[in-house]
Amino acid sequence: MATQGTYYLDAPSLSAASVIYDDANLTTVAADGFYSDGVISREQSSGVLLPQVSCPSCNNEFLVGFGGSTEDACGFVASGTVTGDDPTFCDCTTFTGAIFAAATTGTWYVSFGGYSLEVSVTNGNPIATVTGVCVTCTPSYSIGGCGVSNVSVAASCSDAGTNPKTLYSDCPIISLAAGCGLYWDAALQSPVTELYVFANANWDMDGNGIIVAYSAIQC
Repeated sequence: MATQGTYYLDAPSLSAASVIYDDANLTTVAADGFYSDGVISREQSSGVLLPQVSCPSCNNEFLVGFGGSTEDACGFVASGTVTGDDPTFCDCTTFTGAIFAAATTGTWYVSFGGYSLEVSVTNGNPIATVTGVCVTCTPSYSIGGCGVSNVSVAASCSDAGTNPKTLYSDCPIISLAAGCGLYWDAALQSPVTELYVFANANWDMDGNGIIVAYSAIQC
């Protein structure tokens, strides 16, 4: 019997993913079995996704969350069935649905499968045009006054003083225990690749955006 659940991918869509995870930090591989986004189905075997198979009754319909922000859409504050111009949610450039015609003119957001898209809506028109990139529904938190370096902790401190930057994290409070990541963008798509970061404190990084240690030296 099929069951619904929340899972996390290492790519923007199930078709492009290589592994399915149980957690947003992509550390716990989901159980072996069959997974579907309503368009395709893929079997995960020994922690690896096998080639996709099209669902015989599938089309381009999505039951989406809808709202005035990514958070509202991801939280399914409102929802409705829409039809996209592509079977993969993140690859759609337009959606058609009654929920758009009933909305006020402006920028809205739709979500499906843990991802969100910004769309432009005109009241009375059932067609919404995608105007932003596909982002994860994981909330992001901004951190101002940051510095980065591949040279040393001291260099990251200096960078924070002379060229302060705003970074983003998937953790509301930076903590080594939480397995927090640091990113250049609020969509959490571009990880910080430098090895030393000052973000309210000095952190040693793994080169892929993940904090691995509280630096022995602090600014």
